[in-house]
Amino acid sequence: MKTIPERDWKVLRAMKPRVLSDACARILNAVESVAKKRESGNYEAYLALWDLLKKEDASIATMFDDFKRSTGFFKLAAWQRNGLVSESDLALYSEETRNIVKAINENFR
Repeated sequence: MKTIPERDWKVLRAMKPRVLSDACARILNAVESVAKKRESGNYEAYLALWDLLKKEDASIATMFDDFKRSTGFFKLAAWQRNGLVSESDLALYSEETRNIVKAINENFR
């Protein structure tokens, strides 16, 4: 598979700090929610928190680890699947990139 076009790679790199911050904020909000709910007990809350962090760590890894031009399409697709980029964000990319991202995400359904 070819790499993301240079113009789109620049947009992706510029967008990364905001998307990473948004992803982390979402995770921290979920952590707060789990930490506040202790009806079942502290140990159960701890286990729920542990499960959440393992799941979210895998998600963060998929979206941000190995961030390079050759993985750009996949990173953008993961951001979209996770609701971290809007349609107006996607409009910043070329039609070619949008079509490839759409095709990648159709394989995840």
